[in-house]
Amino acid sequence: MNKTMKVQVGLLVCGLLVVLGLQAVVAQQPTPITRIVLPGCNVALVEEVEIAAQLPGVLVSLEFKEGDSVTKDQVLARIDDADALLKRKELTLQLSVAEKEASNDINVRAAEASAEVAEAELKESQAVNAESPGAVPPTKIRREELTFRRAELQVDVAQLELDVAKLNVDVRKTQLDNADLTIDRLKVKSPLNAEVERKLKDVGEFVQIGDPIVQLVRMDKLRIEGFVQLKEVLPQLIHGQPVAIEYSFVDPTDTDDPQKKFVFTGAVSFVSNKVQAGGEYKIWAEVQNQKYKGQWILRPGASVNMSIGE
Repeated sequence: MNKTMKVQVGLLVCGLLVVLGLQAVVAQQPTPITRIVLPGCNVALVEEVEIAAQLPGVLVSLEFKEGDSVTKDQVLARIDDADALLKRKELTLQLSVAEKEASNDINVRAAEASAEVAEAELKESQAVNAESPGAVPPTKIRREELTFRRAELQVDVAQLELDVAKLNVDVRKTQLDNADLTIDRLKVKSPLNAEVERKLKDVGEFVQIGDPIVQLVRMDKLRIEGFVQLKEVLPQLIHGQPVAIEYSFVDPTDTDDPQKKFVFTGAVSFVSNKVQAGGEYKIWAEVQNQKYKGQWILRPGASVNMSIGE
């Protein structure tokens, strides 16, 4: 195959890949439908959560007010951690002791030195007997052999104790990590970006594991729920369809332009498998909320009209 043919084949393969990619994108797009409007759709929350205590104790602070905006991992409340902090200090000291013991090989070196002396004494007695048989009694030879063997075993014992001391360092580190985890769990944190809807406990109250302390609601993304007539649009066609919600109100403080109009867009993300008695099935779409003068515009419980389709 010459160079020109290789280039042509390469271009052909690239073209096929592009076409297949475009086909895949088109296949993922919902089939266009005639635009319909669902009146009286309900605005609902996507996420609502009551943050509970993970450990028992007395609430010593609440670091929020009802109506505050909070971010993920923000500390909302603190449970008394005085005992936990003292326990951590104790474990920190124990870790320091363990690290000192793990780095101290004096016992190993002392045992090795004793073993060397015992071995030298035994060899000296054996050398004397080699030159003058019987000069050193057999009982003394056996006693020196026993002393040397004991000294060798003492080296093993000292090394074992040193190895255990090193393992004890890891144990103390794990205990310290657990103490840090306990201290962290005594802080009540937000799991998401949300708004504080309701305070459920006050400072000074004793809480048990699982007791709710604060209720949070997510307002930056909301769910618009409505019902579609089965005879009007097939459920198979409506999932993924674009939606738009127009919301208007009058701001009497804005004398120049009191009439306000906002548009919220999204897509149908849920289609119920059940058909109601009236021949309707439930759907919902998720839309990004907006703020006006520092307050969210769409509110859970409000009724809006939702248009579906192009």
